[in-house]
Amino acid sequence: MLSDLLSDLHIFIGVRSPAAAAGVRAFLLEAGLTVVKSADEADVLLLDDSALSDLGTLRDFVGGVVALGSPVWVGALADLALSGWAALPPDAGPLEVVAGVLAAAAGLAALPNEQAELLQLDTEHPDAELSDTAFADTSFSDPDLLGNVHLTPREHEVLELLAAGLSNKRAAKQLGVSEHTIKFHAQALYSKLGVQSRAAAVTRSVQLGLLSV
Repeated sequence: MLSDLLSDLHIFIGVRSPAAAAGVRAFLLEAGLTVVKSADEADVLLLDDSALSDLGTLRDFVGGVVALGSPVWVGALADLALSGWAALPPDAGPLEVVAGVLAAAAGLAALPNEQAELLQLDTEHPDAELSDTAFADTSFSDPDLLGNVHLTPREHEVLELLAAGLSNKRAAKQLGVSEHTIKFHAQALYSKLGVQSRAAAVTRSVQLGLLSV
């Protein structure tokens, strides 16, 4: 029976906000899914942007992952080559989250249409930058970096486009500049933020209040 199949799915909720975690837990239980206290017991992990700084721990996870939050999760989860995953917006409703959990558990990938189109474009054109931004590398070269980061208006525009999952090629087209210019600004961003990858830049920018997710 479907109810038996659902109750056999064990979900671990790794959401930072207690209120948000309680809300997610409530509708997972209402859907008949089982919520567990340890990731080691889980078939599916349900995470938010707080997990972006520790993506390496997901590499050995054999189940599915559902992420709520930044669009950068799309590239990060695709890069990790998990058995199944879903990248959902932070305001995803109960039905979307449950559907994402079921998709991830079934070994499928689920993501918003716009992000799917971007991912498809970058898969079809491997020379684009989405795949070579080392999403898994979220280490910060200066963990003590705090505030006092000033971005130029152009750097901020580039940061927002990269956070939205655009490749360098598409970001260049959006801003009417060359890919070389985007790469130049991206490297300047990495240097100012003390990071070495796009995912780390987005994470650090959120931490510093330079981006909102």
